[in-house]
Amino acid sequence: MITGGTENLSSAGATLLGSFSGATGTIYDRGFEWGTSSSSLSHTEYLGSATGTSGSFSVTLGSLDAGVTYYYRAYVRLQDAQGHIGNPIYGEIRSFTTKPAGVAGLQYLGGYEIPALSLVSTAAATDSGPETFYDGTPTNWYKYATTNSKRVVVTHTYSYGGKEYCNYTILVDKDKKAPLWNAFEMSASYPDNSVGRTGSWTQDPALASDWQQSSATGTYSRGHLCASNYRQTSTAANKQTFYYTNQALQEQDGFNGTLWAALEQDLAGHAPTASSQKFYVVVGVLYENSATAGDVPVPSHFYTCILKCTLDGSGVPTAASGCAYLFENKAYSGNNYSSGLTSIDAVEARAGFDFFAAVPQSLQTAAEAQTAALW
Repeated sequence: MITGGTENLSSAGATLLGSFSGATGTIYDRGFEWGTSSSSLSHTEYLGSATGTSGSFSVTLGSLDAGVTYYYRAYVRLQDAQGHIGNPIYGEIRSFTTKPAGVAGLQYLGGYEIPALSLVSTAAATDSGPETFYDGTPTNWYKYATTNSKRVVVTHTYSYGGKEYCNYTILVDKDKKAPLWNAFEMSASYPDNSVGRTGSWTQDPALASDWQQSSATGTYSRGHLCASNYRQTSTAANKQTFYYTNQALQEQDGFNGTLWAALEQDLAGHAPTASSQKFYVVVGVLYENSATAGDVPVPSHFYTCILKCTLDGSGVPTAASGCAYLFENKAYSGNNYSSGLTSIDAVEARAGFDFFAAVPQSLQTAAEAQTAALW
């Protein structure tokens, strides 16, 4: 029994997803229990009987309150050959938060790639806005206040095939003038159309200039967090990888142009193409020393955390494996990035973030402790 995710999230409603497999009797009824407390799921949505040993189901809730967290779980009850009806078989309890009234883009912060966030109590976008590139391609951005006044969360999106896609989400630090992490998905939903490097470095329209570092200094170059070759679907998607908020000062010779580039190339080359698999990725930096270049702090380390997930028909992870790569920001000899192989847990301990927070804990715990390479 699996409690799935949610779809069609709004300020007043959501569609709940569930599925079952391996049923040993007739499905007498199925549905969802839900409420505003994980210990008191006071409402039940009944969906009736079903045939077969496996299947998926959903229900759409309405008239919910804006900006409120709700908890829910899917269930089925079986009826045996003698007509006896068993107790409910439950999936795990999950949660969702309805959008604040009038706030767009909040659904992107529920993605499996997103680290745990400390947003302001309203969890509302402080600002949002459209941007149109010179070729007329529409894009969008959403900015959210955090409990740290010097850190904001920004999600950048773009339109492709008549649909809005989340390009990436960043946590930007004003004092560092750089992102602390960039979280994004790599999957068949982001096809490689070989658009090339279509951008030049430019200001992020979501943030004021005093939050952004506009020039590289000395031996450092602008090191991408979400790489240009990860976003080859469209010109708009690629151009957003050249925002100043998607880079940090990185040693060029022996690192950015060699070892780090080799990791980026191999990660892109191994990105899943089957609809049932996805990479969830967080790329970020550490500041464990006091080095500066001009008036800009220089990261001591760069890291890449990768969670490979297999998804069911409802888009919920059913299996996961993971690893991470962590490097000092210095010149290396050669392109062998395996020297930086470590666990996601190890990076979390040093970065102070909880990565992939929405992934079911039963999968997350084992995958984040792994140190074996994914390819």
